[in-house]
Amino acid sequence: MTGQWSFAVLTIVVSTASGLLIAATSRWWIADDDHAAVVTASRHHRPVLLVASGSLIAAAAALLHPALSPASLSPTALPGGLDLVLLPLLLGTAAAATPFLLVVDVLVHRLPDRLLLPLIAVDAVVLVLGTQLGHRGIWVPALVSAVAAAALLGLLHLVGRLLHARTLGLGDVKLAVVVGAVAGAHSPWALAAVFVVMMLIASAAALLAAWRRRALAGTVIAFGPAMLSGMWLGSMGARFLL
Repeated sequence: MTGQWSFAVLTIVVSTASGLLIAATSRWWIADDDHAAVVTASRHHRPVLLVASGSLIAAAAALLHPALSPASLSPTALPGGLDLVLLPLLLGTAAAATPFLLVVDVLVHRLPDRLLLPLIAVDAVVLVLGTQLGHRGIWVPALVSAVAAAALLGLLHLVGRLLHARTLGLGDVKLAVVVGAVAGAHSPWALAAVFVVMMLIASAAALLAAWRRRALAGTVIAFGPAMLSGMWLGSMGARFLL
């Protein structure tokens, strides 16, 4: 039990430290002066609040993770010492980045590579170490979910390009790696719940945007917020729903 609660504390610490780093380097990872000006001038860009929000997400994700309730896991998925270090890295960094990615995507419809790619790199290292040295019952589903999510959204992006239709951006495809990894680390079936929640949120956002414009045609929304919200709500709720 001590190790499990240490996992929760470590997840919050990783998120807070990562959030502070993200906040301090925002102009660098936004990597566009015009976009940076829009973001930093917005009332939604409050670094302290964004860091705190990430820490709260991390706390919720850790406390609701099956690692703190071993009875909900199969014997082959019980976390060990390495898992209780790798999981905080996976969840903590994703939680820290979530508020910043959400705000930037809403404001400028962009998910910056300089924030996404390091996040994906962390996830890749964690997944490789986890599948090789950790409990495969946790990390194999996480790896499969990450690949499946990226493949599905990549296919949707490609179809949209071929049809010359407005569709998911490459940033959304890259974010899918993180979404899938976080979902799979919660449950082998969590990705299904994540996609359902994601689509419900995106549909509601699109309808709201269309209502405000008084026109459905030509309505465009940022898909990142729906992905990020769906990632956490679906992942944390999967153990109760599936």
